Amino acid sequence: MKPKDLSINDIKIGDSATFSRIFTEDDVNNFAELSGDFNPLHMEEKYAETTKFKHRIVHGMLVGSLCSTLVGMYLPGKRCLYLSQTLSFKKPVYINDKLFVSGNVLNVSISTNVLEIGISIKNSKEEVLNGIAKVQVI
Repeated sequence: MKPKDLSINDIKIGDSATFSRIFTEDDVNNFAELSGDFNPLHMEEKYAETTKFKHRIVHGMLVGSLCSTLVGMYLPGKRCLYLSQTLSFKKPVYINDKLFVSGNVLNVSISTNVLEIGISIKNSKEEVLNGIAKVQVI
């Protein structure tokens, strides 16, 4: 997929973008290798069974990385320069859960070329993560 190419003048409050993603066991293992986070809650089913989650869960920051996908590929796309991101982790994400990512433009500053984008990530039942991205359109 090619990233969108939206300029600041192409974007208005209320604009939105959505996509879905499933994190596999390979994704979790690869993220552990890249991040160095081998916490047994993510890596060891036997350990995870002893926790309140009962199964391995996907790293929160791997789920949070979908915010980067949203702004870097969809809204605004290739002109995006990340400035900041808040994240609230609401519910665990399990391996092979289908996630639905949506972003909604909350504010547009033409003078600074800065967008605020509300981001929500849900599984089939409920919101698992939300936050606000501030990005500059370069």
